[in-house]
Amino acid sequence: MKSSIFIFFLTLSVNVYSESSKILCELDGDFSVTYKDIKKTYLAEGIDLFKNLARQTQQSLFLLRRAKTNFAEEDWQKSPLYVVQYWEVDSKNEEFKSLTHTLEPSPMWVNEDASWSVQNKETGITVTHLMSTDETHPLFPEYDVQVYKITNTFNWFTGKGQIFGDIWLKKKDGTRGKNPKVEIYANGKCAAQEKKF
Repeated sequence: MKSSIFIFFLTLSVNVYSESSKILCELDGDFSVTYKDIKKTYLAEGIDLFKNLARQTQQSLFLLRRAKTNFAEEDWQKSPLYVVQYWEVDSKNEEFKSLTHTLEPSPMWVNEDASWSVQNKETGITVTHLMSTDETHPLFPEYDVQVYKITNTFNWFTGKGQIFGDIWLKKKDGTRGKNPKVEIYANGKCAAQEKKF
């Protein structure tokens, strides 16, 4: 009898110590798609940097942004996007445990099995999903990845969440005008988790 009481107390202590919190964020935004191709300029230079450095740098992200300026506003087909992020965190230690996010409607180019990494910052948590340059897209084997990065963030101080993503694919057969370029952006409020400075 005494041992079962001790086990119950130990389990309760572990759960109290970890202080696991579930945070729900509801985000509104849009995703934009274009199939227009651009000539070998900033994007090609940015992709070369991705390949050579095997990681994304501020310079390569700058070149990607510059590549986007080659498109006029009317080149993008915009659609509204609603995103729900389900964060599980250790609120005492401010550490990430898990994240699930749902996009409605979900752009078909999102790869749920993309590799991911977590960055704990003083202001919050960032989870980034990536695919390698020239990797074959698992849902569309006729496409290679040029750029694939989707970043989810949660801010402890503002209680806000955000998702931002770029997915650029290229047909393996070199067909022009058929290469999707997708931009995802949404932000919004999360369940009350505000932390003061």
